[in-house]
Amino acid sequence: MPTTKSTSRTHSRLGATFGPLREHLRRLGLCLSIWDRQGEPVERPATCCELCRTLSARRGTCLRAARRAAGRALAQGQRSHVRLRNGGCLLAMPIYRRRRIVGVAVACYPAREMLDEEFLARTCDRLGLDRQAVAAMAEHDCRYSAEEAEGLLDLLEWLLEREQDQAVAKEELANLSANLAVTYEELSLLYSISGSMSVTQDPPDFLHSVCEELLEVMNISGAAAIEYAHPSSGERETLVVAGEIDLDVPSLRKLMLKTIASSLTGDDRAILCNDFADADDPELTRRIDNYIAVPLVSDDNRIGLLVGTNKVVGEFDSVDLKLLNSIGNQSSVFLANNRLYADLQDLLMGVLHALTATIDAKDPYTCGHSHRVALISKRIAEDMGLPAEKVRQIYLCGLLHDIGKIGVPEAVLTKPGRLTDDEYDKIRLHPSIGARILGGIRQLDEVIVGILTHHERPDGSGYPQGLSGDALPLDGLIVGLADSFDAMTSDRTYRKALPLEQVIREIRDHAGTQFDPRVVETFLAMDVDALMEEMRQSVTDVMPVEPA
Repeated sequence: MPTTKSTSRTHSRLGATFGPLREHLRRLGLCLSIWDRQGEPVERPATCCELCRTLSARRGTCLRAARRAAGRALAQGQRSHVRLRNGGCLLAMPIYRRRRIVGVAVACYPAREMLDEEFLARTCDRLGLDRQAVAAMAEHDCRYSAEEAEGLLDLLEWLLEREQDQAVAKEELANLSANLAVTYEELSLLYSISGSMSVTQDPPDFLHSVCEELLEVMNISGAAAIEYAHPSSGERETLVVAGEIDLDVPSLRKLMLKTIASSLTGDDRAILCNDFADADDPELTRRIDNYIAVPLVSDDNRIGLLVGTNKVVGEFDSVDLKLLNSIGNQSSVFLANNRLYADLQDLLMGVLHALTATIDAKDPYTCGHSHRVALISKRIAEDMGLPAEKVRQIYLCGLLHDIGKIGVPEAVLTKPGRLTDDEYDKIRLHPSIGARILGGIRQLDEVIVGILTHHERPDGSGYPQGLSGDALPLDGLIVGLADSFDAMTSDRTYRKALPLEQVIREIRDHAGTQFDPRVVETFLAMDVDALMEEMRQSVTDVMPVEPA
């Protein structure tokens, strides 16, 4: 009879379930064989004792009798026992799984009635065996009588049920362990994603980390994510890829934005396709076997798409769908918050730029000064290798460093000649005024430090506090140099812009007194000519530093 995959799985399951029972019954003096629902042995039946092996070797009647007993049990669905001519007893017990017969257990044993001298003599003469040797074997191996068959059937039934219960328990435990392992991986992944969900994180970096995690947890060859362009910006959508997706960018965009996007359901849940084919693109069909995808949604609007391709082993299933839905929800929250944060940043920067423009507008000679100082400060901070968040703080400090001039009379600010001591004292108040103006804005606490100290000097001759040495914060030192550089290279009411060579010499000569040596070293190592060209750009082209 040919063996099918289904038959092979059944044999494997029955063998695994009742294999331990066979050895247990052998020690009890019973020989167990398992038969499938087609009446075929799951494994080659063995004998339980020396006597059975001797008798079976001559006639083989036990195997034929066991096959017949298994067939009757399958047909009738009832247990039975029968006495064989050679003196053995057969016990047949149907095996049920979910109320369906999946096989038969047949146990046999040599009955004690074989010890009868007349019966033993006839058997030995018929089979040509040594009567004395067979009698010795029978005395050792015949433990039960034929009358005990019913009781042994009860025992067999109980043992079969116990083995099945234990097998079910083991299977459930294995499934539970597997599910717990999967759940642990899912929770670990979601925890990892949640831990990296900082609104100031770059969306491509975040989405790439999500794709990398998917490769390992879902056991897929490739993962890709796309964030659609923000309506308020003119940028194109962002595409990130992890793992191996054997497609060029146009093909991948087509797969995600057309093929997969058109298959998404209205409820914005994850979908899967385990038999992918694109009638219009054979190459795409050849390279993509299956995929799983989830839309990224914010306020009922799709803002992106997350896709996994080519499951390494097996197919995508409901567990994968559940996991991807959870990851999609987390990623959607991040992107939505990041967009909201970007909008707020744009609003804040717009307000700050407008505010500084009002200050610069008080003096036509200093128009654009705050923006240029912010730009120079940013470049110095970047070249000093400061963290992105610190660079951002210093940029804002440069942008707002003169905000306190709101409190200085316009006549003093625009006076063409030298200032009197009283007028100079009023000018010297603008760092403190600026700090007080912004003091109620918690988000600018770090920025205020630089605003308050940008006119302090390493030698202690600065204002408003006369700080020196290590007491001076780096923010103020950077903005102070940037402020002086722009002042010297710009026309003022009292003088024309100084030549660049003279400005460079002034900065170098005053390192350690007016300017911090570290900041001077970094500034002089820069391409100052390129910086001057950048400063000549329109103020609207000078964008604030990107969030950290």
